[in-house]
Amino acid sequence: MTSLIEIYRRFPDKAAAIAHLEKVRWPDGPHCPQCGADTVARKAEAGQRDRLQCWSCERSFSATVGTIFHNSHIDLQRWFLLIALMLNAKKGLSAMQAARDLEMRRPTVWSMMHRIRGAMQDDGRLLSGLVEMDEAYVGGKPRRTNRKDDNDPKPRGRGTSKTPVVGAVERGGRVKVKVVHKSDMTTDDMEAFTRETVDCRASSVTTDEYSGYNTLNNFVQHRRVNHSVAYVEYDLFGTTHTNTIESFWAILKRAIIGQFHHVSRKYLPLYLREIAWRYNMRFQGCDLDGLLHLAVKP
Repeated sequence: MTSLIEIYRRFPDKAAAIAHLEKVRWPDGPHCPQCGADTVARKAEAGQRDRLQCWSCERSFSATVGTIFHNSHIDLQRWFLLIALMLNAKKGLSAMQAARDLEMRRPTVWSMMHRIRGAMQDDGRLLSGLVEMDEAYVGGKPRRTNRKDDNDPKPRGRGTSKTPVVGAVERGGRVKVKVVHKSDMTTDDMEAFTRETVDCRASSVTTDEYSGYNTLNNFVQHRRVNHSVAYVEYDLFGTTHTNTIESFWAILKRAIIGQFHHVSRKYLPLYLREIAWRYNMRFQGCDLDGLLHLAVKP
């Protein structure tokens, strides 16, 4: 984890933050982002020393061009502080809280946070081993906690207007999630999601009894747990459950209910990126430099 104290210690001024971003983006020395030439020099004019001049295409640029920091009037120190706050918040950070901490306007912080979420890209590797798949429904009012005491006739799950999210997680490993429409939860859709997220030749997929998973056994080893009977079942191959993906859904819903409060379908994929990326980095450590390497990718 990167603490706020470490941010202040490593980057006491704007020049230190710029120098670090240049080092992360160009470890072998600056290159022009327009033509790729390495014939660049730093400008000597006062107030322009964070800019570089390319002698090949004669364009000037800085380390922020083409990154999530491009065209932002916010200094890099505050960007780094916001990144540290987001990395350290396991169940999310509200824009209002971040705005108070950084003494900034909420709309500005909200926009910055979305840029940071956009940089939290999946590494593209397929899931393997023991994989659990499940779907969750996001949005709407929280339901009552005890089904036995719930006399509310309102429908649940697929019968609601909530936004469906499909996810797959390695037991003890990484997670992949995707926002879908209710009409995109057929057996064909579940097959397509499985193929694009799971290494079917090296995996065993566990699901619940939802009919959308009925054809998974045609191309991957598939086990099912009947939640109307038990949450964990035992067989010759070990335990069969979806508790890992359920735990991830708990983190997601705690973030929305406790921090974000309301997430529209339009921006839900960005929030999922943040929560899934932080979940996937939980053993490696969510450090500033790791995210900066993603943030400076063109």
